[in-house]
Amino acid sequence: MTALATYYKFSLNIMTKSYNLTETSKCVRCGACKASCPTYLTTNKETMGARGRVAMLGELDMERLAPTEVLAEMIYSCMLCGACKKLCPAGIDIPEVIYQGRAALRKAYSKGRLLKKALQLSSSGFDNIFSLLRWGQKLFYGSLYNSGVIGYVPEISSTPFKNDLQVYKTVNKTGRMAIFAGCSVNYFYPGLGQSLSHVLVSKGYEVVVFKGEVCCGAPFRSLGLEDEALKLAEKNIEHFNKVRAEAIISMCPTCTMVIRDQYPRMTGNTISNIMDVNEFLIRYDIASNLQIAPSVVTYHDPCHLSHGLGIRDKPRHILKNIKGIELVEMKHADDCCGFAGLFSMHFKDMSKSIGMKKISNISNTGADTVVTSCPGCIMQLEALRKETGSEFGIKHIVEVIDAAMHG
Repeated sequence: MTALATYYKFSLNIMTKSYNLTETSKCVRCGACKASCPTYLTTNKETMGARGRVAMLGELDMERLAPTEVLAEMIYSCMLCGACKKLCPAGIDIPEVIYQGRAALRKAYSKGRLLKKALQLSSSGFDNIFSLLRWGQKLFYGSLYNSGVIGYVPEISSTPFKNDLQVYKTVNKTGRMAIFAGCSVNYFYPGLGQSLSHVLVSKGYEVVVFKGEVCCGAPFRSLGLEDEALKLAEKNIEHFNKVRAEAIISMCPTCTMVIRDQYPRMTGNTISNIMDVNEFLIRYDIASNLQIAPSVVTYHDPCHLSHGLGIRDKPRHILKNIKGIELVEMKHADDCCGFAGLFSMHFKDMSKSIGMKKISNISNTGADTVVTSCPGCIMQLEALRKETGSEFGIKHIVEVIDAAMHG
Protein backbone atom coordinates (compact mmCIF):
# COMPACT_ATOMS: atom_id res chain seq x y z
CA MET A 1 0.00 0.00 0.00
CA THR A 2 1.41 3.45 -0.93
CA ALA A 3 1.87 6.21 1.64
CA LEU A 4 -0.92 8.21 0.02
CA ALA A 5 -3.27 5.25 0.14
CA THR A 6 -2.40 4.80 3.81
CA TYR A 7 -3.32 8.41 4.46
CA TYR A 8 -6.62 8.01 2.65
CA LYS A 9 -7.36 4.93 4.73
CA PHE A 10 -6.58 6.90 7.86
CA SER A 11 -8.86 9.68 6.64
CA LEU A 12 -11.68 7.20 6.16
CA ASN A 13 -11.17 5.81 9.66
CA ILE A 14 -11.36 9.19 11.37
CA MET A 15 -14.35 10.48 9.46
CA THR A 16 -17.02 9.12 11.76
CA LYS A 17 -20.27 10.72 12.83
CA SER A 18 -18.35 12.34 15.70
CA TYR A 19 -16.59 14.62 13.23
CA ASN A 20 -19.16 16.36 11.07
CA LEU A 21 -17.65 18.29 8.16
CA THR A 22 -20.75 18.29 5.94
CA GLU A 23 -21.20 22.04 6.54
CA THR A 24 -18.22 22.65 4.25
CA SER A 25 -20.37 21.70 1.23
CA LYS A 26 -22.41 24.90 1.72
CA CYS A 27 -19.42 27.14 0.99
CA VAL A 28 -19.88 29.24 -2.16
CA ARG A 29 -16.24 30.44 -2.11
CA CYS A 30 -17.26 34.11 -1.97
CA GLY A 31 -14.42 35.04 0.38
CA ALA A 32 -16.46 37.31 2.66
CA CYS A 33 -15.00 35.49 5.66
CA LYS A 34 -11.47 36.59 4.72
CA ALA A 35 -12.25 40.26 5.35
CA SER A 36 -11.78 39.96 9.09
CA CYS A 37 -9.59 36.83 9.43
CA PRO A 38 -6.51 37.85 11.48
CA THR A 39 -4.25 35.08 10.17
CA TYR A 40 -5.15 35.79 6.54
CA LEU A 41 -4.66 39.54 6.97
CA THR A 42 -1.26 38.84 8.54
CA THR A 43 0.02 36.32 5.98
CA ASN A 44 -2.03 37.09 2.83
CA LYS A 45 -2.14 33.36 2.17
CA GLU A 46 -5.37 31.68 1.06
CA THR A 47 -4.56 28.57 3.09
CA MET A 48 -4.27 30.73 6.23
CA GLY A 49 -7.72 32.23 5.83
CA ALA A 50 -11.22 31.09 6.73
CA ARG A 51 -12.25 30.34 3.12
CA GLY A 52 -9.10 28.33 2.49
CA ARG A 53 -9.51 26.29 5.64
CA VAL A 54 -13.15 25.50 4.88
CA ALA A 55 -12.20 24.46 1.34
CA MET A 56 -9.39 22.20 2.56
CA LEU A 57 -11.62 20.53 5.12
CA GLY A 58 -14.23 19.97 2.43
CA GLU A 59 -11.61 18.21 0.35
CA LEU A 60 -10.55 16.18 3.38
CA ASP A 61 -14.16 15.16 3.95
CA MET A 62 -14.43 14.06 0.31
CA GLU A 63 -11.16 12.12 0.70
CA ARG A 64 -9.47 14.24 -1.98
CA LEU A 65 -6.94 15.59 0.54
CA ALA A 66 -4.85 13.41 2.82
CA PRO A 67 -4.68 14.17 6.58
CA THR A 68 -1.05 15.28 6.52
CA GLU A 69 0.84 17.26 9.15
CA VAL A 70 0.99 20.22 6.76
CA LEU A 71 -2.79 20.26 6.46
CA ALA A 72 -3.18 19.86 10.23
CA GLU A 73 -0.89 22.83 10.86
CA MET A 74 -2.98 25.09 8.62
CA ILE A 75 -6.21 24.05 10.35
CA TYR A 76 -4.70 24.40 13.81
CA SER A 77 -3.36 27.86 12.93
CA CYS A 78 -6.92 29.25 13.01
CA MET A 79 -7.38 31.53 16.03
CA LEU A 80 -11.03 30.49 16.52
CA CYS A 81 -11.77 34.16 17.16
CA GLY A 82 -15.18 33.91 15.46
CA ALA A 83 -14.76 37.10 13.41
CA CYS A 84 -15.75 35.17 10.28
CA LYS A 85 -18.86 33.50 11.66
CA LYS A 86 -21.47 36.17 10.96
CA LEU A 87 -19.92 37.17 7.64
CA CYS A 88 -20.75 33.89 5.91
CA PRO A 89 -23.77 34.37 3.56
CA ALA A 90 -24.30 30.60 3.49
CA GLY A 91 -24.65 30.53 7.29
CA ILE A 92 -21.73 28.16 7.89
CA ASP A 93 -20.61 28.03 11.52
CA ILE A 94 -16.95 28.27 10.54
CA PRO A 95 -15.45 27.97 14.07
CA GLU A 96 -17.44 24.76 14.60
CA VAL A 97 -16.18 23.42 11.26
CA ILE A 98 -12.62 24.13 12.46
CA TYR A 99 -13.26 22.30 15.73
CA GLN A 100 -14.53 19.29 13.82
CA GLY A 101 -11.57 19.47 11.45
CA ARG A 102 -9.16 19.50 14.36
CA ALA A 103 -10.83 16.48 15.87
CA ALA A 104 -10.38 14.70 12.55
CA LEU A 105 -6.74 15.78 12.23
CA ARG A 106 -5.63 15.54 15.85
CA LYS A 107 -3.34 12.55 15.22
CA ALA A 108 -1.59 14.39 12.39
CA TYR A 109 -0.80 17.51 14.43
CA SER A 110 2.59 16.93 16.02
CA LYS A 111 3.03 20.29 17.78
CA GLY A 112 0.35 19.54 20.31
CA ARG A 113 1.15 15.92 21.10
CA LEU A 114 2.77 16.49 24.48
CA LEU A 115 0.16 19.03 25.52
CA LYS A 116 -2.68 16.76 24.36
CA LYS A 117 -1.30 13.93 26.46
CA ALA A 118 -0.97 16.22 29.48
CA LEU A 119 -4.55 17.47 29.05
CA GLN A 120 -5.88 13.94 28.66
CA LEU A 121 -4.13 12.87 31.87
CA SER A 122 -5.29 15.95 33.77
CA SER A 123 -8.84 16.29 32.44
CA SER A 124 -10.38 15.23 35.74
CA GLY A 125 -7.93 17.03 37.98
CA PHE A 126 -6.31 20.26 36.81
CA ASP A 127 -5.29 21.02 40.40
CA ASN A 128 -2.76 18.19 40.29
CA ILE A 129 -1.04 19.26 37.09
CA PHE A 130 -0.97 22.92 38.12
CA SER A 131 0.57 21.96 41.46
CA LEU A 132 3.37 20.22 39.55
CA LEU A 133 3.75 23.17 37.20
CA ARG A 134 3.93 25.53 40.16
CA TRP A 135 6.89 23.63 41.58
CA GLY A 136 8.55 23.50 38.18
CA GLN A 137 7.98 27.21 37.83
CA LYS A 138 9.97 27.90 40.98
CA LEU A 139 12.95 26.09 39.50
CA PHE A 140 12.80 27.00 35.81
CA TYR A 141 10.43 29.94 35.22
CA GLY A 142 13.11 32.65 35.10
CA SER A 143 15.26 30.93 32.50
CA LEU A 144 12.27 29.83 30.39
CA TYR A 145 10.73 33.32 30.48
CA ASN A 146 14.00 35.03 29.53
CA SER A 147 14.54 32.59 26.67
CA GLY A 148 11.08 33.37 25.28
CA VAL A 149 9.80 29.80 25.65
CA ILE A 150 6.94 30.90 27.92
CA GLY A 151 6.98 34.59 27.19
CA TYR A 152 3.18 34.78 26.97
CA VAL A 153 2.40 32.84 30.14
CA PRO A 154 2.35 34.57 33.55
CA GLU A 155 3.44 32.84 36.71
CA ILE A 156 0.97 30.42 38.26
CA SER A 157 -0.51 31.79 41.46
CA SER A 158 0.63 30.09 44.66
CA THR A 159 -2.99 30.27 45.90
CA PRO A 160 -5.74 29.38 43.39
CA PHE A 161 -8.99 31.29 43.64
CA LYS A 162 -10.92 28.04 44.23
CA ASN A 163 -9.14 26.59 47.25
CA ASP A 164 -12.24 24.84 48.51
CA LEU A 165 -16.00 25.24 48.59
CA GLN A 166 -16.34 28.86 49.61
CA VAL A 167 -19.37 30.90 50.58
CA TYR A 168 -18.90 34.63 51.07
CA LYS A 169 -21.74 35.77 53.32
CA THR A 170 -23.16 39.22 53.92
CA VAL A 171 -25.28 40.66 56.72
CA ASN A 172 -28.18 42.06 54.71
CA LYS A 173 -28.52 39.38 52.05
CA THR A 174 -30.26 40.52 48.88
CA GLY A 175 -29.61 37.41 46.79
CA ARG A 176 -27.21 34.61 45.95
CA MET A 177 -24.72 34.50 43.09
CA ALA A 178 -22.20 31.87 41.99
CA ILE A 179 -18.92 32.44 40.19
CA PHE A 180 -17.65 30.33 37.31
CA ALA A 181 -13.97 31.14 37.70
CA GLY A 182 -12.45 29.39 34.69
CA CYS A 183 -8.84 28.19 34.60
CA SER A 184 -7.24 31.55 33.81
CA VAL A 185 -8.80 33.30 36.79
CA ASN A 186 -8.35 30.34 39.09
CA TYR A 187 -4.68 29.65 38.41
CA PHE A 188 -3.24 32.89 36.97
CA TYR A 189 -5.45 35.78 38.10
CA PRO A 190 -7.15 34.86 41.38
CA GLY A 191 -7.30 38.57 42.20
CA LEU A 192 -10.03 38.96 39.59
CA GLY A 193 -12.16 36.44 41.45
CA GLN A 194 -11.52 38.30 44.68
CA SER A 195 -12.47 41.61 43.07
CA LEU A 196 -15.76 40.19 41.82
CA SER A 197 -16.45 38.71 45.25
CA HIS A 198 -15.82 42.13 46.87
CA VAL A 199 -18.23 43.78 44.45
CA LEU A 200 -20.97 41.20 44.99
CA VAL A 201 -20.71 41.14 48.78
CA SER A 202 -20.75 44.97 48.86
CA LYS A 203 -24.07 44.84 47.03
CA GLY A 204 -25.52 42.39 49.54
CA TYR A 205 -25.12 39.16 47.59
CA GLU A 206 -24.03 35.88 49.09
CA VAL A 207 -21.30 34.49 46.83
CA VAL A 208 -20.64 30.82 46.16
CA VAL A 209 -17.40 29.48 44.65
CA PHE A 210 -17.22 25.75 43.92
CA LYS A 211 -14.05 23.72 43.95
CA GLY A 212 -15.90 21.07 41.91
CA GLU A 213 -15.93 23.31 38.82
CA VAL A 214 -13.81 21.87 35.99
CA CYS A 215 -12.35 23.40 32.83
CA CYS A 216 -15.00 24.65 30.41
CA GLY A 217 -13.40 22.45 27.74
CA ALA A 218 -12.17 25.14 25.34
CA PRO A 219 -8.48 24.09 25.42
CA PHE A 220 -9.51 20.47 24.83
CA ARG A 221 -11.69 21.29 21.83
CA SER A 222 -8.96 23.51 20.39
CA LEU A 223 -6.67 20.47 20.37
CA GLY A 224 -9.29 18.17 18.85
CA LEU A 225 -10.06 16.33 22.10
CA GLU A 226 -13.83 16.22 21.65
CA ASP A 227 -14.53 13.26 23.95
CA GLU A 228 -12.63 14.81 26.83
CA ALA A 229 -14.34 18.18 26.29
CA LEU A 230 -17.73 16.45 26.33
CA LYS A 231 -17.00 14.84 29.71
CA LEU A 232 -15.98 18.20 31.18
CA ALA A 233 -19.13 19.84 29.83
CA GLU A 234 -21.31 17.16 31.39
CA LYS A 235 -19.59 17.57 34.76
CA ASN A 236 -20.06 21.33 34.80
CA ILE A 237 -23.69 21.08 33.70
CA GLU A 238 -24.49 18.52 36.38
CA HIS A 239 -22.67 20.52 39.00
CA PHE A 240 -23.88 24.05 38.32
CA ASN A 241 -27.48 23.20 37.52
CA LYS A 242 -27.79 22.04 41.13
CA VAL A 243 -26.67 25.43 42.39
CA ARG A 244 -29.38 27.66 43.80
CA ALA A 245 -28.19 31.02 42.52
CA GLU A 246 -29.81 33.84 40.57
CA ALA A 247 -26.89 33.87 38.16
CA ILE A 248 -23.59 32.14 37.55
CA ILE A 249 -21.13 34.87 36.61
CA SER A 250 -18.09 34.38 34.41
CA MET A 251 -15.18 36.80 33.95
CA CYS A 252 -13.90 34.87 30.92
CA PRO A 253 -15.89 35.32 27.69
CA THR A 254 -14.41 32.12 26.26
CA CYS A 255 -15.91 30.11 29.12
CA THR A 256 -19.25 31.90 28.76
CA MET A 257 -19.34 31.39 24.99
CA VAL A 258 -18.43 27.70 25.21
CA ILE A 259 -21.05 27.05 27.91
CA ARG A 260 -23.80 29.08 26.24
CA ASP A 261 -23.24 28.20 22.58
CA GLN A 262 -21.26 24.96 22.43
CA TYR A 263 -22.55 22.95 25.40
CA PRO A 264 -26.07 22.65 23.87
CA ARG A 265 -24.54 21.35 20.63
CA MET A 266 -22.24 18.96 22.49
CA THR A 267 -24.62 17.65 25.16
CA GLY A 268 -28.13 18.89 24.40
CA ASN A 269 -28.00 20.84 27.67
CA THR A 270 -26.17 23.78 29.25
CA ILE A 271 -25.77 25.82 32.42
CA SER A 272 -28.99 27.76 32.10
CA ASN A 273 -28.12 30.93 34.06
CA ILE A 274 -24.51 31.50 32.97
CA MET A 275 -23.85 35.19 32.46
CA ASP A 276 -20.93 37.30 31.31
CA VAL A 277 -19.86 39.78 33.99
CA ASN A 278 -20.73 42.77 31.78
CA GLU A 279 -24.27 41.45 31.32
CA PHE A 280 -24.53 40.98 35.07
CA LEU A 281 -23.26 44.46 35.93
CA ILE A 282 -25.85 46.05 33.61
CA ARG A 283 -28.80 43.80 34.42
CA TYR A 284 -28.39 44.13 38.18
CA ASP A 285 -27.42 47.83 38.07
CA ILE A 286 -24.19 47.18 39.94
CA ALA A 287 -22.02 49.91 38.42
CA SER A 288 -24.21 53.02 38.82
CA ASN A 289 -23.23 56.07 40.90
CA LEU A 290 -19.54 55.17 41.01
CA GLN A 291 -16.54 57.45 40.98
CA ILE A 292 -12.83 56.85 40.50
CA ALA A 293 -9.65 58.92 40.29
CA PRO A 294 -9.52 60.82 36.98
CA SER A 295 -8.07 58.69 34.17
CA VAL A 296 -8.15 58.32 30.40
CA VAL A 297 -9.26 54.83 29.46
CA THR A 298 -9.58 52.89 26.21
CA TYR A 299 -11.42 49.60 25.81
CA HIS A 300 -10.24 46.45 23.99
CA ASP A 301 -12.97 44.08 22.79
CA PRO A 302 -12.14 40.40 23.44
CA CYS A 303 -12.96 38.30 20.37
CA HIS A 304 -15.20 35.83 22.16
CA LEU A 305 -17.10 38.64 23.86
CA SER A 306 -17.70 40.76 20.75
CA HIS A 307 -17.82 38.13 17.98
CA GLY A 308 -18.90 35.14 20.07
CA LEU A 309 -21.43 36.69 22.46
CA GLY A 310 -22.24 39.90 20.59
CA ILE A 311 -21.43 42.06 23.63
CA ARG A 312 -19.81 45.38 22.64
CA ASP A 313 -21.83 48.27 24.06
CA LYS A 314 -22.28 47.05 27.64
CA PRO A 315 -18.68 47.45 28.85
CA ARG A 316 -18.50 50.90 27.24
CA HIS A 317 -21.77 51.89 28.89
CA ILE A 318 -20.35 50.80 32.26
CA LEU A 319 -17.11 52.75 31.81
CA LYS A 320 -18.80 55.92 30.51
CA ASN A 321 -21.02 56.06 33.59
CA ILE A 322 -18.17 55.97 36.11
CA LYS A 323 -17.31 59.53 37.12
CA GLY A 324 -13.64 60.30 36.57
CA ILE A 325 -13.23 58.07 33.51
CA GLU A 326 -12.72 59.60 30.09
CA LEU A 327 -13.29 56.84 27.53
CA VAL A 328 -11.31 57.18 24.29
CA GLU A 329 -11.92 54.69 21.49
CA MET A 330 -8.89 53.07 19.90
CA LYS A 331 -8.63 52.25 16.22
CA HIS A 332 -9.91 48.74 15.42
CA ALA A 333 -10.96 48.09 19.03
CA ASP A 334 -12.46 44.71 18.14
CA ASP A 335 -9.37 43.40 16.32
CA CYS A 336 -7.79 40.35 17.97
CA CYS A 337 -4.90 40.88 20.41
CA GLY A 338 -3.18 37.75 19.07
CA PHE A 339 -3.53 35.53 22.14
CA ALA A 340 -6.13 32.93 21.17
CA GLY A 341 -5.06 30.52 23.90
CA LEU A 342 -2.68 27.84 22.64
CA PHE A 343 -2.24 29.74 19.36
CA SER A 344 0.18 32.13 21.10
CA MET A 345 2.38 29.17 22.05
CA HIS A 346 2.27 27.25 18.77
CA PHE A 347 2.39 30.23 16.37
CA LYS A 348 4.44 32.77 18.32
CA ASP A 349 5.58 34.98 15.45
CA MET A 350 2.08 35.40 14.06
CA SER A 351 0.67 35.97 17.54
CA LYS A 352 3.25 38.67 18.22
CA SER A 353 2.69 40.36 14.85
CA ILE A 354 -1.06 40.60 15.47
CA GLY A 355 -0.52 41.71 19.07
CA MET A 356 1.91 44.48 18.16
CA LYS A 357 -0.76 46.14 16.01
CA LYS A 358 -3.04 46.15 19.03
CA ILE A 359 -0.31 47.63 21.26
CA SER A 360 0.24 50.39 18.71
CA ASN A 361 -3.48 51.18 18.54
CA ILE A 362 -3.68 51.36 22.33
CA SER A 363 -0.61 53.60 22.60
CA ASN A 364 -1.94 55.98 19.93
CA THR A 365 -4.97 56.81 22.11
CA GLY A 366 -2.76 58.30 24.83
CA ALA A 367 -4.84 56.42 27.41
CA ASP A 368 -3.50 55.74 30.90
CA THR A 369 -5.22 52.37 31.02
CA VAL A 370 -6.61 49.79 28.62
CA VAL A 371 -9.60 47.95 30.04
CA THR A 372 -10.80 44.60 28.74
CA SER A 373 -13.06 41.76 29.90
CA CYS A 374 -10.87 38.72 29.25
CA PRO A 375 -8.02 37.27 31.34
CA GLY A 376 -6.46 35.81 28.18
CA CYS A 377 -6.28 39.25 26.57
CA ILE A 378 -4.70 40.61 29.76
CA MET A 379 -2.09 37.84 29.54
CA GLN A 380 -1.16 38.77 25.96
CA LEU A 381 -1.28 42.54 26.38
CA GLU A 382 0.80 42.45 29.55
CA ALA A 383 3.54 40.40 27.87
CA LEU A 384 3.67 42.73 24.85
CA ARG A 385 3.47 45.84 27.03
CA LYS A 386 6.57 44.69 28.91
CA GLU A 387 8.38 43.84 25.70
CA THR A 388 7.69 47.23 24.13
CA GLY A 389 8.12 49.27 27.30
CA SER A 390 4.65 50.76 26.92
CA GLU A 391 3.49 52.70 29.96
CA PHE A 392 -0.26 52.15 29.96
CA GLY A 393 -1.88 49.99 32.63
CA ILE A 394 -4.05 46.94 31.89
CA LYS A 395 -7.16 46.11 33.89
CA HIS A 396 -10.13 43.77 33.74
CA ILE A 397 -13.40 45.68 33.97
CA VAL A 398 -14.11 43.92 37.30
CA GLU A 399 -10.97 45.50 38.79
CA VAL A 400 -12.19 48.94 37.69
CA ILE A 401 -15.57 48.42 39.37
CA ASP A 402 -13.91 47.11 42.53
CA ALA A 403 -11.59 50.12 42.66
CA ALA A 404 -14.47 52.53 42.09
CA MET A 405 -16.44 50.93 44.92
CA HIS A 406 -13.67 50.42 47.44
CA GLY A 407 -10.86 52.81 46.51
